[in-house]
Amino acid sequence: MLEPDFALMSAPQRLGVMALALGGGATLAFVGTFAHQSLPPVGVAIALATVGVYIIGLRAWGGVRTPAAAGSVGAAVVIGPLASVTGGSVLIPANTVGYAWLIGITAIVFIALAWPHVQRSHEHAGDTMESTPDAASPADSTSR
Repeated sequence: MLEPDFALMSAPQRLGVMALALGGGATLAFVGTFAHQSLPPVGVAIALATVGVYIIGLRAWGGVRTPAAAGSVGAAVVIGPLASVTGGSVLIPANTVGYAWLIGITAIVFIALAWPHVQRSHEHAGDTMESTPDAASPADSTSR
């Protein structure tokens, strides 16, 4: 079985990846929070797509949930305090686009973290134990 990249790293490398994933998630959520109201239907779609590609990319790259969870925590650290204000805030107002931003990013994080790990098959046609006509014994090759 081929292990994912994250599982092959040493402990300091894993901590570094998690710190970068946390910072990246926080940065994208920060920028998305400012940008989602820019062009009402398109701004929130671009912001959600950006965060979604980042979180799903971390999940696919690492093969485990840890990098994606770190990126999700980074996004939650930025968005959480702004979303807890009653009646909305200046950055995330209580309107349709603001709710789309909050509900959309929550759905993306939930789906990315809940998605099951899919085992990839790395078998090649030549990896069988059966002999092929090309794999003749050395004695056969000398008689030619």
